[in-house]
Amino acid sequence: MLTLSQAAIIEKNKIASDNAWLILLEITIPPTATGVPIVLRLVRNTEDITWNCLLWTAFPFELDPPKQSGNGELPNFTVRVSNITRTVEGYLEQAGGGIGAQVRMMVVLSAHLEQTTPELDEEFSVQSVSYDENWVSFVLTGGVNLFKRVPLRRFLKNFCPYQYKGPECKSTSSYASCNKSFADCKLRGNETRFGGEPGIPQGGLYVTR
Repeated sequence: MLTLSQAAIIEKNKIASDNAWLILLEITIPPTATGVPIVLRLVRNTEDITWNCLLWTAFPFELDPPKQSGNGELPNFTVRVSNITRTVEGYLEQAGGGIGAQVRMMVVLSAHLEQTTPELDEEFSVQSVSYDENWVSFVLTGGVNLFKRVPLRRFLKNFCPYQYKGPECKSTSSYASCNKSFADCKLRGNETRFGGEPGIPQGGLYVTR
């Protein structure tokens, strides 16, 4: 769930405001022949801004809604950056096209640029790049961590996730092992520290993030 700062909540609830929600793009293009990555910092605004002690250049760009398919592919969306000056196109050509570049998208409030934490902060990988005389188009997809457990924790009726005699279990029983069940825990006189959820109805499984 997105959590806004107190300043952002107040701003959001105003009927009218002169302040703007600014979208920042930080595009990190893979190293060129010099071995140094190119970092572009752009803001969709009418003037440059300084945020987090960095200069963000006012630059036209557009965001398309995310696209999803029914064949299991990761959702993606397109960011179009102005190519009128050919500036971004030139950087991409130096880096061999820009495939594999990383894009960080953030949202900040124009009236609260002193806040160093953005209201929104997401990172994406560039799947493909194309350009014409008007726009450089980046097709982006979110990164997937296959080693991250989702959901973070499971609530099981009759299974304890704690390590036997570990810091959560703290059993002092003379038994050398435990099968993680409530019955085994009770046999060892340690049921008050059982890590399962015996109150869950039979057959129930609850998950939480």
